[in-house]
Amino acid sequence: MRRILPLLLVVLLLTGCGSAGMQDVSSFAPAQSERLVIFTSHKEKVYRPVIEEFEYRTGVWVEIETGGTATLLERIAAGESGCDLMFGGGADSLSAYADCFVPYVSPNAADIEPEYASSDGAWTPFSLVPIVLIYNPKLVRQNLPTGWVSLLDESWRGRIAFADPAVSGSSYTALCTLLQVLGGDGETTLAAFYRNLDGRLIADSGDVVTAVADGSCYIGVTLEENACKAIDEGLDVAIVYPAEGTSILPDGAAVVRDCAHEENARRFLDFLLLPETQESLASELGRRSVSADAISALPEITAVPYDFDRALRERQILLKAWHALSGEGET
Repeated sequence: MRRILPLLLVVLLLTGCGSAGMQDVSSFAPAQSERLVIFTSHKEKVYRPVIEEFEYRTGVWVEIETGGTATLLERIAAGESGCDLMFGGGADSLSAYADCFVPYVSPNAADIEPEYASSDGAWTPFSLVPIVLIYNPKLVRQNLPTGWVSLLDESWRGRIAFADPAVSGSSYTALCTLLQVLGGDGETTLAAFYRNLDGRLIADSGDVVTAVADGSCYIGVTLEENACKAIDEGLDVAIVYPAEGTSILPDGAAVVRDCAHEENARRFLDFLLLPETQESLASELGRRSVSADAISALPEITAVPYDFDRALRERQILLKAWHALSGEGET
């Protein structure tokens, strides 16, 4: 029964029950010791099965708030967000806000591939999320995109689906990957890519696939899992694993400093690293496991060294340059 309590509370609130009924809603909620407030940038099809299973196993009542990675992290950094745990966001984004989190190393972390672990325990890896390119196979019959260099091809100008890197953590990772892979003068490459977007930015990273599938854009940059799910659902999307290779970063979760339910937040991190949770990533969520022992049916891809420290160190500089190109100035 406890597994569906948060959903029941939402239903009662949305159906506009009478005042007496609304007053009774609080009786469903457990004691504070059995609650957990999670901010997540994951899409519902990712976070819901994970959180529901956690609730079922532990009896903890989870309250969820969703949004873009950067937006949620900024709320946490501002203080008094009420959040106990951030679930989602790439390792580079979480590391940029490391001061907001309490270091914790789960006892289940022994099986994590060393290169995907946090050096200081500020965040716990959940899954691996390669950046890929996609295109609409019904609309793109020639000059198929092959890799990062294709994003600078002027024939795609105004037809590229790319989310705002100031809002989307995965888009920021993609932008850093593009600059690191193509090399050369970063400012020139950044300007050329922005010019090829022709002023068009997708509001949410999850909408990149939709924009390509419905034909409003021809090619796009997204996470592998989004592309795989779109294909499974029969959408007009094909995947391109960049010929130059691509970044494969972990996304993760982190316990908010001075939160109200720290023990339950730690229990959630322990749950994310359970063998059965990690095994379910590829079979149910289209994601890659951070566990060395997990088996995945997803294809092998070429990983490129991602300069994590540079992405973290130059984050504000890069975003400032991005806003300058858009004419927005600093935000």
